[in-house]
Amino acid sequence: MSESASQDTKGQGGITRAALFAWCPCCTARTLWDAPAAFAPSCRACGLAFADYEPKGRGLYLVLFPVTLALMGGALAVDDALMPPLWLLFPALAVIVPLAMIVALRFAKALVLIMRLRAAGVLR
Repeated sequence: MSESASQDTKGQGGITRAALFAWCPCCTARTLWDAPAAFAPSCRACGLAFADYEPKGRGLYLVLFPVTLALMGGALAVDDALMPPLWLLFPALAVIVPLAMIVALRFAKALVLIMRLRAAGVLR
């Protein structure tokens, strides 16, 4: 990457920063997420309209299905290996499953948002 290309993208948040820390891809303000897995309508700092680029619909099932399979496999493996009592297994899964789904949705939505912003020419 040339020095001018690195200067163009310097300061812009990446997928991990957008997904985990709610950084706006343009101005890196912490304004991306309004709910655990829902974008804010727009950035309060730079005014970028996230709602115009938000992925919606059934395409996100392609993210949730493999995560669901991995969680089911992990739960079965833990049950076979450790044989924990149900009173311990169910609360653990009640915490782990929603967290895994939210993190997976955040990464997928941040990835699609950044790709759409780059395709629209908003990001370089």
